[in-house]
Amino acid sequence: MAISALAVLRATSGMRKSAKLAYSLALVVFLLALAVRFMLNGHLGHGFPFLTFFPAILLTTLFAGRGPGYLCALLSVLAAWFWFVGTADSFTLDTEGAVALAFFAFVAIADVMVIDFMTQALDKVELLWAETDALVAQRTTLFQELQHRVANNLMTVATALAVEERRLRHLPEAVESFRKVRHRFEMLSRIHRELHDPANAEVQFGPYIQKLCDEFLKALDATNIRCVVDACDVAFDADRTVTLSLLTLEVITNALKHAFAPGDAGTITVRLFRSTERASELVLIVQDDGCGLKPEFDFTHGERLGLGILSGLARALRGRISVNSATLNKGTIVQVSFPFAAAVASEMQAKTLGIVTALAVLPTA
Repeated sequence: MAISALAVLRATSGMRKSAKLAYSLALVVFLLALAVRFMLNGHLGHGFPFLTFFPAILLTTLFAGRGPGYLCALLSVLAAWFWFVGTADSFTLDTEGAVALAFFAFVAIADVMVIDFMTQALDKVELLWAETDALVAQRTTLFQELQHRVANNLMTVATALAVEERRLRHLPEAVESFRKVRHRFEMLSRIHRELHDPANAEVQFGPYIQKLCDEFLKALDATNIRCVVDACDVAFDADRTVTLSLLTLEVITNALKHAFAPGDAGTITVRLFRSTERASELVLIVQDDGCGLKPEFDFTHGERLGLGILSGLARALRGRISVNSATLNKGTIVQVSFPFAAAVASEMQAKTLGIVTALAVLPTA
């Protein structure tokens, strides 16, 4: 209803801004209402003196504004008084006619005031929507610029490392170390751009996360760890894709740090499927086959940065997260259940956490 009214207001805004057009419309609509009333006079008699004037007043106020609405109401009152109330073709009134005419005038003025109030309210709503759209566009631009700068800074570090690599050519071991670190920064820059690419709207999660995880493991030089993705056929918007990707990469980062010893081979499995308990939910499971959790581990009281990021990203999805040891095989299972159709709870929270995650996954000595 509000959207239809806004469409009408947009289409007639030029008329309301032109007094000449607005008052001309009021006269035309009044004359049409009067002509129709005369045409119906033989069928209605004097029982419906105001029948055609009410819609004329309403339409005039809606399309032309308050002033033309009052003009149409005034002309309608005078016309009804002279031709259709009391003695025809005169302004003579009896008590019954005076009461009817006063009631019509009151209702007409009230209609004009209510419609004018609604029109002004809808104008304010449209203005607020325009301001909101402008703010969203500005925020999106600033965020994209921030992500672009972060990716560029990563590449700048990689370039500086390349310079140092050439300068230390006489030290083969140092050159190899610099080469590996530089490669990691280059890959992280690519991953960062991939995560925050505006073109990644409504992407299939399975192929996308498989490519992302492979590049991520390659960036961290974890060639002994492989990632297996098993995802149902589902696509997400850009915001939810970023949030799920950051959550998955953070779990993988924690697994590389704590689940596998240096040089150990292993597998990290990423599964996404519809919940069998709740049809409206999806379940994301990231499981490794590493050493598993320590007996004293308690996720609800974890104070590590990684655990805090995981909890924040789960909240951004309006989901529930749990961390447990695998029952049949060794390893750790991180499970997140979240609504399939609900919007991300806080887009800015997810994106802010994304920046923190990008910093958290940088290779450390």
